[in-house]
Amino acid sequence: MLDKKVSDFIKKSFRKGNIVCLTGAGVSGESGIPTFRGKNGLWESYDPEVYATMEGLISIFRADPQKLVDFVSDFYTVLLNARPNPAHISLAALEKTGFLNATITQNIDNLHQAAGTRSVIELHGNSFRIRCVGCQRKISLEKDRVKEMLKLLEKNRDSRIKLLKVLSRYCPRCSNCGSRYRIDIVFFGETLPQDELVRAYKILDNCEVFLVVGSSLVIYPAAALPLYAKERGAQLVEINTEPSALTDMCNCSIIGKAGEILPEIVSFLSI
Repeated sequence: MLDKKVSDFIKKSFRKGNIVCLTGAGVSGESGIPTFRGKNGLWESYDPEVYATMEGLISIFRADPQKLVDFVSDFYTVLLNARPNPAHISLAALEKTGFLNATITQNIDNLHQAAGTRSVIELHGNSFRIRCVGCQRKISLEKDRVKEMLKLLEKNRDSRIKLLKVLSRYCPRCSNCGSRYRIDIVFFGETLPQDELVRAYKILDNCEVFLVVGSSLVIYPAAALPLYAKERGAQLVEINTEPSALTDMCNCSIIGKAGEILPEIVSFLSI
């Protein structure tokens, strides 16, 4: 239950149209998606210096394509099995009722959209989308197509040529410019999508409450967003299972699971 101090703060500060939210890996963790570097995370089995870079993935495909098949399968299996949790659903409800202007996320799992949130700014891309490396045109990669791709990769794992044909099928050439599509996520060493970053900063210009959920606030440039909002007069509110790097700057810090606290906030604001 929210204590009186937190309840009073929410009642005083949370108004329709004045909230922007930043979500991090902690929110996805409550849907069963471990952080990449955490316990049971992807990087326990795969070297991020290789598998989290485009150059590394290409080198793996050339040297041992079956390892690439294993990685792609492990990467997507967790995401395909994940479902929106009460935190995602609560943020969608806050948007629907007019309190939340937008959700900025560091996550790549598409769970905010699956929960019904419409205004999502994706700083690190989306695993269920492909992007043309030339003209930047984007196309959704539906779950059924991902499942189909995984089956074909497994079926053809012993043939580099057949695997290349499968990958080319799901990352085709762009009909607009002729360049190749690729998965629309940010790999190590790549810059964040500038259009999304510009959108994030722009929407913070008129933000009165910046709600940080499930983020340790140690990864930049996302960690700079609360500082930017604070400089422009926004109140900082965090919901985390443990203090973040910017807890001392927050006007209100709520320690606990987002999937338990956010539904309480929705109920409180609905009274």
